[in-house]
Amino acid sequence: MKVLVLGATGYIGSALAERLSEHGHDVVALVRPKPREAALPGEVRHGDLHEPETLAKAVTSDIDVVVHAANPVGDEAVDVAAIEALAGGGARLVYISGVWVLGATTEAADENAPVDPIALSGYRPRVERLVLDGGGVVVRPGVVYGRGAGIPALLAAPGGEDGRYVHAGGPAPTWSTVHVDDLADLIVLAIEKAAPGSLFHAVAEEAVSVADAAAAAGRSGKAVPWPIDEASEVLGRPFAEGLALSQVVSGDLARKDLGWSPSRPGLVDEVRSGSYATRA
Repeated sequence: MKVLVLGATGYIGSALAERLSEHGHDVVALVRPKPREAALPGEVRHGDLHEPETLAKAVTSDIDVVVHAANPVGDEAVDVAAIEALAGGGARLVYISGVWVLGATTEAADENAPVDPIALSGYRPRVERLVLDGGGVVVRPGVVYGRGAGIPALLAAPGGEDGRYVHAGGPAPTWSTVHVDDLADLIVLAIEKAAPGSLFHAVAEEAVSVADAAAAAGRSGKAVPWPIDEASEVLGRPFAEGLALSQVVSGDLARKDLGWSPSRPGLVDEVRSGSYATRA
């Protein structure tokens, strides 16, 4: 299939582009006219989420699937217009959302759980519904890690004081997590096998203690809380609240329906001895 990928230069999109190419799909990267430098496999087209007409122009008749893996712009009208433009070309749309739309959960939330988004994900459920009602597919990743990047890279204490590592808020939350390469595998499976209107949680580990991950990262083995107000000054309040969010989320449906089998190291092992350790 010919797959148009928004966000192909980003953390998730670049891993996905690699995996699509490995599976024999033709990758078309949709980037802004002046993207940052990146090695992009396959064809490149230009478009901007703020200019829906450029998105519609990019979805030509030869495109089979569009994957929206770009970050939302933070304006509901703009993001909705982008979805409508991408869906209008007749290609199937796969939208990458996130489990933060569920809010805090204490039991394993599946795809039927009600949404209760934090501020950072406030209107994402409405965008998801637009995609699903149009026959598209929604994938909700947990906290994505791996390749030495993503949110876990923020576990390092400001200035690396005393080798300590931090977690926002307190007590330490649990995160539902997925390795970026396992996530790429799931998205490829969704492209190839998912029924129209399907929703999947991309979660390999339902609940990982952030304190355990922070301790695994620290040279001293210490994990200390980062007061939410202090974290907000550095990261902004909405993102800091996301890092402090405690969740338990199930990814069983993707395993059952798509045959997804996440195989990469868990978050704690990856932080202790994987890609984050090699960057230290």
